[in-house]
Amino acid sequence: MALGPLALIVLCFPAKRLNDGVLATLERLDRAAGVRVVDVLVVRTDAVGGACSVELNELPGLGGDPVALARLATGLITETDIDEVGDLVDEQTDALAVLVEHLWVNDLACEVASTDGTVLALMHIPNALAAVGGP
Repeated sequence: MALGPLALIVLCFPAKRLNDGVLATLERLDRAAGVRVVDVLVVRTDAVGGACSVELNELPGLGGDPVALARLATGLITETDIDEVGDLVDEQTDALAVLVEHLWVNDLACEVASTDGTVLALMHIPNALAAVGGP
């Protein structure tokens, strides 16, 4: 089964608020039309900057169905991704890495294909640059 397009969303939370952030994020994404969560990991670093991943079903006190939480870790987020996300946080914060599939783009591609067109590219524009009149 082909996937895509995919986007890795990285959210940062104070370590003590991680579980609240995980639950709020997953609840919101579960309700979002046109996207599907395909992989989720927590990325933590130690005092010397070493990154490691933690699956949601291994988080103490998170709650929820451990089997359903375990299914969210599919292995599509790579070690390279984990290292790159680890560079964004310190030992006081945890990152939630969520890989999502943009289902709506596939629907759009079908419509565009009916007019002999193709989706040529998807580009990420950071929020700071997206503001009207930005640099």
